[in-house]
Amino acid sequence: MSDKTPRKEKFEDHLRQVEEAVKALEGGKLGLEESIERYETGIKALRQCYQILEQAEKKIQLLVKEKDGSLAAKDFDVPAAEEKPRKKTE
Repeated sequence: MSDKTPRKEKFEDHLRQVEEAVKALEGGKLGLEESIERYETGIKALRQCYQILEQAEKKIQLLVKEKDGSLAAKDFDVPAAEEKPRKKTE
């Protein structure tokens, strides 16, 4: 059977790519071209991590106890004061 369904990208896979890029760059043994290549790969993987996290955040719901004692599902919403600003990396 040659079912070629695209594999779902996982956060952990992208995070591993970021970590590998950082480790390689910190090692200081790469040439300029390879350093730039690793940096670009790391940035792309990091952007994918942010995208996956944002999608997950949209899916999260909280169980909230109502006044009558019942539980109701509410969408998760991070108050603006709690959100950490993200640096744009380019």
